Amino acid sequence: MPAIYHYQKQYQKTLANWIHSGALKNLGHWVLGLLVIGVIGFGVRQATRSSLFILRKVVVEPLSPDYPLSRERVLDLAKVPVGSKSLFDLNMAPIESRLLRHPWVKGVIVGKQFPNTLSLKIVERNPVALLTEGTGRVLYLENDGTSFEDEAMVYPVDLPILTGFSAKNIDLLKRLHVFIQTWFSPENLPGLKLSSLSYDEKMGLRAMISYPLKNRQQMRTVLELGLNLEEASSVPAHHLRKVLEYVAGKAQPASRIWLGDGKKIVVKISRGS
Repeated sequence: MPAIYHYQKQYQKTLANWIHSGALKNLGHWVLGLLVIGVIGFGVRQATRSSLFILRKVVVEPLSPDYPLSRERVLDLAKVPVGSKSLFDLNMAPIESRLLRHPWVKGVIVGKQFPNTLSLKIVERNPVALLTEGTGRVLYLENDGTSFEDEAMVYPVDLPILTGFSAKNIDLLKRLHVFIQTWFSPENLPGLKLSSLSYDEKMGLRAMISYPLKNRQQMRTVLELGLNLEEASSVPAHHLRKVLEYVAGKAQPASRIWLGDGKKIVVKISRGS
């Protein structure tokens, strides 16, 4: 009995010390804090389920004129569950995935605009040429050297046709695009247009261009650009401009132009034109 009485007294003393130390008060603060957090969390959860945040509207940012996708087509591809989900609960990943399956969607930016709107921005492709592979497959070439396929071929812009190049050689295609921009830009010679550019191991690099004569007649000419892109790039682009300006000014159509190394340019005049 003395031992039990001793432990009871010790327990009572420890409990009294714990109460007087403020630990019980701190515990009360913690319990109160947890209750407040729980109430706030419940309130937020109820608010997110409010009809105010039900998805009501989808905004598609304007696309470029003549782009092969319309606002209606984008909405059809996206399949956004309008009117059935809260904007808080909406998973945007499937929407993005569905849009990216279309060949003319390079990327997509999906954003939530509270309280009830979803925004869609299509990252457009920028084709600069048609790439025809040896297998007969036709791809669109973009300015970054990448390519994509669209069997419908719905792009309304007239693009130059490239043959003898591989879609896998992205670095070469990127340099080829720079070459085309440098040589065949209408800014260098108004009215100049590149119709095709081909490469052959034996014949080298060859282009078909059209340009206006002084009498406004449009003439087509074959350009022999050298054995490869490196050789063609070594010739200053203004050499071609000077030759075409001279030929156009004289109203003498050229059927073929050999640029060589740029030091000696040979022009074959079309006598019958």
